[in-house]
Amino acid sequence: MKISPSFLALSEEIISLESSKIGRLMEIDRLIVGPLRTNCYILSEGRDCIVIDPGGDHDIIIGHLQKKNLTPTKILATHGHFDHILSVSAIKLKFDIPFFVSKKDEPIIEGFRKFVKTYFGMDPGDPPVPDKDINNEDIFRIGSKSLKAVENPGHTPGSHSFMVDNAMFSGDFVFNGSIGRTDFGGSYSEMSNSIRSLKKLEGDVNIYPGHGEFTTLEDEKNNNPFFKEIF
Repeated sequence: MKISPSFLALSEEIISLESSKIGRLMEIDRLIVGPLRTNCYILSEGRDCIVIDPGGDHDIIIGHLQKKNLTPTKILATHGHFDHILSVSAIKLKFDIPFFVSKKDEPIIEGFRKFVKTYFGMDPGDPPVPDKDINNEDIFRIGSKSLKAVENPGHTPGSHSFMVDNAMFSGDFVFNGSIGRTDFGGSYSEMSNSIRSLKKLEGDVNIYPGHGEFTTLEDEKNNNPFFKEIF
């Protein structure tokens, strides 16, 4: 399998790493990677970890895993857009682990190479090959924790968030002060329904988005103009 180099225009100096804790056991590392500064999250308990949305700069992601002596068990993509899956093939090859993404986004993934060549003038190589589907309420174990997939179409047909305790890894579903665009294979009607479904969540939820800074569900309910319009 041919692995394309990372986007060299992105220098290591603008990669940032943040760590926080869920409860007493699970650690979250954020690496900002790729041409669109995607938040790649590494969730770990002990040495086992899950990689969410490896959107570029596979050398930096792999280096971070090795530096922390972490063993990834799977790769999860919140959706199939190129900036969330650019490093999937390299990480799969390095660690021999499966890649999970919704089958509903497979047409988007199939257009991965053409899209990147058209809009960025670079050839990323063949698209990553999904190993397993993601469906609503699928459970992914990491140590003593259970990460639950929550279907929220709109940005793409197969968009999912991942929930663990009071944390949501939202991909391009919800941002700090905004929501994901729906004009690249998505649906504003479905996005509106997905936003309304957040009313069911109890208590405040920490939101870790696919781009930009962290937020909370309470802040978005109070300040996000799209929430005010849709709710």
